[in-house]
Amino acid sequence: MRSPFFPLFTWLLLSVLLAFGSLFSLLSWSSFPLTIHHLVDTLMSFDSTSIEHQILLSIRIPRLLSGFTIGASLAISGALIQGLTRNPLASPSVLGINTGAACFMALAAIGAPFLVDLPSVVVAAMGGCVSGALVMILGGFFSSRPHKLKLILAGIAISALFSGITRAAVILADDKAYSVVSWLAGSLSSMSWVQWQILWPYSVSGLLLAIYIAKFLNLLSLGNEVATSLGLNITMTRTLTCLAVVLLTTSSVAVAGPIGFVGMLVPHIVKRLVGNDFHILIPACGVLGGSLIVWADGFSRAIAFPAETPVGVITALIGTPFFIFLAMRGR
Repeated sequence: MRSPFFPLFTWLLLSVLLAFGSLFSLLSWSSFPLTIHHLVDTLMSFDSTSIEHQILLSIRIPRLLSGFTIGASLAISGALIQGLTRNPLASPSVLGINTGAACFMALAAIGAPFLVDLPSVVVAAMGGCVSGALVMILGGFFSSRPHKLKLILAGIAISALFSGITRAAVILADDKAYSVVSWLAGSLSSMSWVQWQILWPYSVSGLLLAIYIAKFLNLLSLGNEVATSLGLNITMTRTLTCLAVVLLTTSSVAVAGPIGFVGMLVPHIVKRLVGNDFHILIPACGVLGGSLIVWADGFSRAIAFPAETPVGVITALIGTPFFIFLAMRGR
């Protein structure tokens, strides 16, 4: 039985992890030495003539905010998908939502008709919706007795399809291939206040919607029959959950590219810490997911400094063994 102090300890641990990760991301691995003194001065008395202040305000702070928001969004969307499908292997990347959004973004980047003139978040949302719908249909999610393995196999197949289309688009656009390939790896290197302004409205909207449907997902975890007998509208719950996932996932893909495995890894860790109550699970996933990306961003600069390793590579190195472990345990 858990101690009554366990939730307090968990939140303290998550807060410390986020605080140190934020300092690590803000101050480490820069061509100009950055200190806490520079950070405090930037926040309290900004000096436009100081190169350290300029770096922190124009590059590091928006990058930190964007990284935390992206990590939180992906982790929360993973918790929502796992709650909706009751499948521990489900996540935006495994079910092809990331891949579909990235595919449409790549097509827009090379000038595809009907996509090139649309806002990036709208393009990513279209791709995520198309791929997610195909996975749900092929995986039999809407059947009376959906099979967990069939859903995952459908996700792998649709991901392979959209990945193939993306590669073909990159091959056909040699002049833009490098920038597209770099973006497809999932990177925060181009984050600025512009990307932050694009990202936060959709992410906050998805977070608020996720908090609203937490009570519905708690009921759904009891089973469709029990949830229905308690008055839950399962169709509405599925619709609202899918909308929240699309808002959270595609907004992140639109600004940083597809960053995988966060949505699968983080919810499993958080469930071990706080349990399965979505009222607590959602904010805890947000904090831990944001912390994971913040730390990964710092290490992405450390591996080959002054060059940068994409954050998506770091999360893949962490998440792939974890996915294999889950698949083998659930065999």
